Amino acid sequence: MDTRSKAEELAKRPYLIMTSVEETTDDQPIYFSRVLEMDGCFGQGATRDEAIADLQSAMVDFVESLLEDGLPVPEPTKVNSTLGTSNQGVFTFVAQGKKFQKQNENYQDDYVLLAQSS
Repeated sequence: MDTRSKAEELAKRPYLIMTSVEETTDDQPIYFSRVLEMDGCFGQGATRDEAIADLQSAMVDFVESLLEDGLPVPEPTKVNSTLGTSNQGVFTFVAQGKKFQKQNENYQDDYVLLAQSS
């Protein structure tokens, strides 16, 4: 299996994806999405779905660069909630004005967190 194919497979794992709405310098809404386990991997778009699609492409490129450099690919975070552990299908947790914490980072705003797998 070539590096690109391996990256595509690894990027399909159920990573935590966070989306948020910001404003451009022209006061237009723009959606951002990022993978919590992959610092520096993000996407953007005019809609939430466009931002996630852009992110999924970026994830493949990100993972491919890690593989090419011989670096470890981060493992997906296990998600536990009152709904159970998400290890198959799609898990969505939506909250407004809630605080999420990952290691030493705090996120405060309206976020949608997704754990997706193929």
